[in-house]
Amino acid sequence: MKYFNKLGTTGKVILGVVLLLVVVRIFLPAGMKYGINWYLGNKMENYEGRIDDFDLTLYRGAYQIEGLKIWKKGADPEQPLISAEQLNLSIAWRALLKKEFLGDLSVQRAKIVLSDSKDEKKEDLGQGQDWRAVFKKLIPLRLESVKVADSSFNFVNRDFKVPVDVRLDRIEGRVDNIRNTDENKDPLPTRASVVARMQGHADVKGQARLNLLSKVPTFDTDAQLQNLKLETLNEFFIAYGPFTFTRGQFSLYMESVSRDGRIKGYAKPFIKDLDVIDDKESFKSMGQAFNEVGLALVNLILRDGDSKSLGARIEFEGASKAPSIDKWGAFWSSVQNGFFESIHQSLEHSISPKDLKKEKSP
Repeated sequence: MKYFNKLGTTGKVILGVVLLLVVVRIFLPAGMKYGINWYLGNKMENYEGRIDDFDLTLYRGAYQIEGLKIWKKGADPEQPLISAEQLNLSIAWRALLKKEFLGDLSVQRAKIVLSDSKDEKKEDLGQGQDWRAVFKKLIPLRLESVKVADSSFNFVNRDFKVPVDVRLDRIEGRVDNIRNTDENKDPLPTRASVVARMQGHADVKGQARLNLLSKVPTFDTDAQLQNLKLETLNEFFIAYGPFTFTRGQFSLYMESVSRDGRIKGYAKPFIKDLDVIDDKESFKSMGQAFNEVGLALVNLILRDGDSKSLGARIEFEGASKAPSIDKWGAFWSSVQNGFFESIHQSLEHSISPKDLKKEKSP
């Protein structure tokens, strides 16, 4: 006590601040963990959840949520709709220097599993829940950047002997300059990119320039999926088709732009080395037989003789909520690909937001 009395006013203030920070560091994580778990366990409409741990890193203004799981009420907590090994939220200091209180979010090994089923108790498609409220509870700051690492997405249906499982894994993505603290004069100042793997082998890539501050969606995006082996999705095709593939590689190239409530773009799907009927195949239904014979005939008639690929260029344009699709143009492009000039299997980089014309008022 005598040492405390010897401290001046400044020394006592510094000591008090240090002690306060120590107390906060010791007790606040436990309180926050309890508060989040109480919310996840009691305040969501149709879901419940929990976190394993909550930790603070005071020196850089950050906190970490570990072991997040959210599952449908009455379902198995070990088969959650959403899980994440770690959510790391830190103060965006570059934004703070410009008097904006924003955060940088890093997500490690997140997983989303959507489950379809004829049994409502087994179905879990994330419906009936205000996810924005849940997100705000976990991440209370407006964000300046988001980074996602080593994450995955699955669409499953366990009603069948061999379950349906459409999966994206090794998802790596980031979005930067969300609030445009860089003061970029570009009308699309935000940059986004993502890479992933589909069904364990096919490359998925996408990138975008956006303006997330505009009242209506404004963006310029492109994406591609390359060399997906269609036979790896046979469980999905037989469940929702019904048809199957013996062999075939699917690729897709797509660009789109949006401005002033309108959208324009194209999609170029290709199927190479298609084979749908195995010599020893036994059809499970007349529908499967009809569908597979139809696909075989289309492949025989329209595939390009050199590359052995079916292909088309499908254009769309109009109001963002319901653009019109040029169906006849898509059909003639497939004929052109099969008999005249092959469609280039690549992105064109041929459109921009400037190509969109404002819809005339009546």
